[in-house]
Amino acid sequence: MAGVLLLLGLWLMVTALFGGILAPFALIPGVICLVIFTALTVAPAMAGWFSKPFARLFYPSEEFEKPLLSYALARKYSQERKVEAAVQEYEKILFYYPEERDAYLEVIELAQRVGNEKLRAKYERMLKVRDQVRSSVNSE
Repeated sequence: MAGVLLLLGLWLMVTALFGGILAPFALIPGVICLVIFTALTVAPAMAGWFSKPFARLFYPSEEFEKPLLSYALARKYSQERKVEAAVQEYEKILFYYPEERDAYLEVIELAQRVGNEKLRAKYERMLKVRDQVRSSVNSE
């Protein structure tokens, strides 16, 4: 349809150029056809350009490589003594933010509260390794 409008608009413009007294009657429809052609071909691209900043407000995940840091869910599970769920949330935090010392400490504290020595020992080792790596990087 856009191609037909382009050809019709060009034909009407050429007719208007050599039309003599009937030129205005060909010129106006020719301009209208070219404007509609432009709207059909350029408008979708322009709509994408203009809508992208607003779409990013509602769908920002395509911009972030990792989720925003939040302890809310992990702490909620910890308070409710849902150990597995809390540990999963802390592991997500540590996966994306391995430098978060508080996540290690909170898992260790949770493990002590529920009496899970294996879990406590695991995260104490991980924290110790993290601190050693961090101190070796800082000393260089």
